[in-house]
Amino acid sequence: MVRPRRWQDMRGLDTPLEEVIESFLIHRADLSEVTQGNYRRALRRFEEWCVSELGHAATVADIEPGTVESFLRYRRIASSAESARVAWVALRSLADALSELRIHHEDGESVLKRVRQPKVKDEQRRNLTDAEMFRVIERATDGETGQRDRAIVMTLLGTGLRRAELIGLRLGDVDITERAMRIRATTSKSVHPREIAIPIEVAKELDRYVHDFRLGDTEDDSPLFTSRRGRELTAQSIKRLFDRLKLRTGIRDLCAHMLRHTWATNYNRSHSGTALDLQVEGGWTTSRMVQRYCKARPLAERRRAPSPFTASRLAMATAGKRPAEMRPPQQRSVVGGRRTA
Repeated sequence: MVRPRRWQDMRGLDTPLEEVIESFLIHRADLSEVTQGNYRRALRRFEEWCVSELGHAATVADIEPGTVESFLRYRRIASSAESARVAWVALRSLADALSELRIHHEDGESVLKRVRQPKVKDEQRRNLTDAEMFRVIERATDGETGQRDRAIVMTLLGTGLRRAELIGLRLGDVDITERAMRIRATTSKSVHPREIAIPIEVAKELDRYVHDFRLGDTEDDSPLFTSRRGRELTAQSIKRLFDRLKLRTGIRDLCAHMLRHTWATNYNRSHSGTALDLQVEGGWTTSRMVQRYCKARPLAERRRAPSPFTASRLAMATAGKRPAEMRPPQQRSVVGGRRTA
């Protein structure tokens, strides 16, 4: 790894960007590991692009509107609009840091303040239907690691964990008796720890998996979900699991994150808590993400719901009645004729 440089040594615009990146990521210690990884990859790609297109190693001076806009156009064409957006976020954050520290700025402000964010079509990931959800649960049991895979699927469907949060779970983070789970700040995208409730269905699956099928060490700091050799799972392990489930279930767009959308929708459908409860359980910092993840109930289910006129009818039916008249009728025992209520 390149040794980070001190900020006071970066006053020149010819400072290699490679050395600035690591210092910048240390400066942004508030970011989660996942976000830091995304920033690092995006900035490395900018470095590689400078070498191939500009013919020289990237320097601090290359963080300027013309060069960055050309790079974003390249990322949009070569990869996707989303990858261009991620690169824009990383480069803007780096430019903000350089401006704040008076290393590279324009009248005290970021040199990229006028570079617009690439437009990304807002295609929200769908949630699983009820039939698809139960098919995924059923087919997850297949194979050598079926019981572990089923426990993973049930945990994702019952708690809405992100992939990194699932991988980062330790045995000591889960209290099956109290049906509580602790998510660590180091694995959370929001960089805040939180405690979430474990549904009874998930508690049963975890209890069975931990005591009957799990391999590996049993210390509190040992990973909850392990491989065939008792080692910690990786992001690639989870991807391969859902690649297998995609083939078994025939759900072509199935992925781990789709289960988070399904959890949020079912949490709302089942009235498991308020919108604020859902925001806290999901680890979101704004209510906007709750609206993004929650999908409308199926039409058949909405048709079975009470009519919007129900409350009005009840109010009119009870209007003007005295409290005694609103009490339920008292019942009498068939045998003795005594009042029972």
